[in-house]
Amino acid sequence: MAPQGWKIVLVFGSLFFWCRLAAAEIKASVVVWPTLTPAGDAPGAAPLHRPVPADKALLGRAQELDATLRDAVQDLGFTLDLADPGPAPGHMRDEDLLQRAQSAFVGTADGTWVISPRLEGAGGDAYTVRIVAAPPNGRELRVRVETVPADSVYARGLVMLRDLLSPQAAAAAAIEHERELAAGGTSQGVMGPHRSEGRAVLAANAALFGAFTAFSMQRASGSPDPRVLYPLLAVGTGIGIGGSLLVADEWDVTTGDAWFLAAGGWWAAASAFLLAAGENVQPLDDRYAYGAGGGLVGVSLATLALIWNKMDEGDALVVHSGGALGLLLGGATEFLKRGSTTGFTPYLGMGYGTAIGLVAAGALSTRITVSPSRVLLIDLGTGGGALLGAAAASPLIFQNQTEGRTRSWLTATLAGSVVGGVATWWLTRDAPAKKAGGLRGFPSVGVIGSSVTRSGAIPVYGAGWGGEF
Repeated sequence: MAPQGWKIVLVFGSLFFWCRLAAAEIKASVVVWPTLTPAGDAPGAAPLHRPVPADKALLGRAQELDATLRDAVQDLGFTLDLADPGPAPGHMRDEDLLQRAQSAFVGTADGTWVISPRLEGAGGDAYTVRIVAAPPNGRELRVRVETVPADSVYARGLVMLRDLLSPQAAAAAAIEHERELAAGGTSQGVMGPHRSEGRAVLAANAALFGAFTAFSMQRASGSPDPRVLYPLLAVGTGIGIGGSLLVADEWDVTTGDAWFLAAGGWWAAASAFLLAAGENVQPLDDRYAYGAGGGLVGVSLATLALIWNKMDEGDALVVHSGGALGLLLGGATEFLKRGSTTGFTPYLGMGYGTAIGLVAAGALSTRITVSPSRVLLIDLGTGGGALLGAAAASPLIFQNQTEGRTRSWLTATLAGSVVGGVATWWLTRDAPAKKAGGLRGFPSVGVIGSSVTRSGAIPVYGAGWGGEF
């Protein structure tokens, strides 16, 4: 190619490059009108106008917002049209915005962005910020409206402007934020609030159970050497914490799930230990191994239940209550069977009662939904009923204690616990709507009157019904 040909190519190439660059600059231009007021569209509102010096606070916030938005559009890569004087009075409507968006500079036909911020007091120390954006050569308006505190006007205006000028970037930022929240369990350690809120409870219980398992292994080995015990405790605790954190990262473990697993592990371990003691397992140190094995079985069953159901704090408390009440009722049942409360510890009764209560409560928790406060009230009613029954029958064991009298006292105690639990459950239920002519009121148990004697008034105990009929 002749030298003249190369020159022609270079000239046309340079012209093409600069034309494209100029077109890009013009296309990326933006006009920011001064902040107007009012921001809302309430009926009877004053026409749009610039804030006046009489509105000192509003004028200051408007000037602050103007400066922020003008700097922001340049930071976002747009060319700010400094020559634009803004809208003239009476030419601030939506149609004026769209018309101004048809040209970047006066006398050209290329479009431009037009930004019109609006500001209005919202009562107290708050403002309504409204930003209207007209895209280049567009026939639609983009609007963002928020009510924010006075000291956040410029910051929220900046965020709203970014969303209006670059919705794709705003959407990408929102997606990235959601990903960060989803990964909160991995990146924020034990106290991550966004995922696996029960990881702290799970980690604490797993650490204790790991240490208990290590202690049981050391006792079962028959070695009293502390040089073996302390390393085992450290290893067991570390395995428990590490395993719990891995589980919390893999699955979303709620606080209810964590306490449900803890109930399955600890109450099953207690049941196995008590049964081993009741069966007089020898040597004594082997009973700890039974407890550790029972705990592993309980955790496995609880995990199986969690595969099919999501547990809340009320469900977990039901299981804990079932284990505790089963232990107490089981021990009382063995006392009742033997007809005596002295000379022995009812290990077998407590062990079987704990196991039965744990399994029954675990199965029940998968079928019901109950609040923790109601569970605690029912437990309180059960315990209170047992105390009332024991107090009412206490004369039977004050003098001439026999097997028959002891069994009668234990029967009254057990009956009182059952009545108290059922009554509390009934009183704390969500009562259905009363039918016309139906029975109204509520039951009451306790002192229903008194009898006057020479030595004074004696309370009369019984049951009653009160309310409207």
